[in-house]
Amino acid sequence: MGFTRAKQNRIFQDIVQQIQQAIVRGELVAEEKLPPERELCTIFSTSRGTLREALRILEQKKLISIKLGAGGGAIVREANSELIAENLFLLLENGRVTRRHLVALTAELAAQVATLAATMAGKKDVGPLKQLVATLTNLLEEQNGNRELPVSMDSLLFAELAGIGANPLYGFLLQAALATIGKFTGKDTEMNNARQTRHYQQIRMIVYAVARNDRQQAHQLAQKHILELTPSPHA
Repeated sequence: MGFTRAKQNRIFQDIVQQIQQAIVRGELVAEEKLPPERELCTIFSTSRGTLREALRILEQKKLISIKLGAGGGAIVREANSELIAENLFLLLENGRVTRRHLVALTAELAAQVATLAATMAGKKDVGPLKQLVATLTNLLEEQNGNRELPVSMDSLLFAELAGIGANPLYGFLLQAALATIGKFTGKDTEMNNARQTRHYQQIRMIVYAVARNDRQQAHQLAQKHILELTPSPHA
């Protein structure tokens, strides 16, 4: 990584930008630790207070995590959808969008991810898809009745399908949308055992459609599946 002395008229922003760009370019990778604060202060020619404020902003952006104590420090995080989910939830809370908007978007994303997976799935993907079904079966047996279970199962399903479809951007956006749905589904949506079992069966049908390379059915099933996740027409 080639950090340089921060520009004195905008030290704070410059530190954030340099570290962020190093992460985006792959010069800093997930789980890699940034140099110690003293070394970073020397590199950027800044005070420890200014550096810590820059690191705090990078932590808020979910680009790094700060671990305290011996062996701690600033550690680069894997790319994730948490920040997108937080912003989506804020839009819901302030009324800029409704739950109906969010569920409709999520359904379209899920349909696209399933369609891509059905298009690209090959023999190498059969094993992982079977393992996914086995994992979800165990989850249903262990956690049936847990209101958060359907979204957890969907998160595993679409993470697998996004990997098969080889478009990580769809995966990030869909995971963020599912996480946002989960914040209100677990609170106020009734999800009894029978409905959770039906939810699981729908997932199996999506998986089988992908394995058969049935693009049309995968698209339709995935879209319908998400629309039924939070059936509240006036939300």
